[in-house]
Amino acid sequence: METRIYKIEPASMGKIKGILEGEDRFDVSAICSKCNKTLEGLFSVNETSRYQSNEDSRGKIKPPEKKCECGGEYVFEKKVLAPNEFARNGYTLRGNDLLIIAEKEFFDKNEPLLTKEGAVQVKGVEAEEVQKKIKDEEDSAACGVGLIFG
Repeated sequence: METRIYKIEPASMGKIKGILEGEDRFDVSAICSKCNKTLEGLFSVNETSRYQSNEDSRGKIKPPEKKCECGGEYVFEKKVLAPNEFARNGYTLRGNDLLIIAEKEFFDKNEPLLTKEGAVQVKGVEAEEVQKKIKDEEDSAACGVGLIFG
């Protein structure tokens, strides 16, 4: 397990929070049944379901809400779940400091998402100070809960 600390500029905070708190997505590849136009990319679970036929509460098939510009329905060739790994792994965000404890493979795959949006990894003494500050805050919060329910 590795521990990494990132500094986030206030201007980038919204985008970084969107990455950290984002919902699971589908990596989709589909083709229109009429004009062969392709639909590719990462789509939210809700958005993906709008391109597919669904059953209503009585079992009747409903056509997709969204279709191709030509009116044709998309046929999915690939629909793979791409989970939000930050939500699954966990992280601590305090002010402009982001603490993540994970395996090296996690960072290899996901760190570029953060750095592309402006997060900068902090190393050395500064990283140790931030980690200690976050740990002290968590410990004092745990003590406070212990006093209330102890």
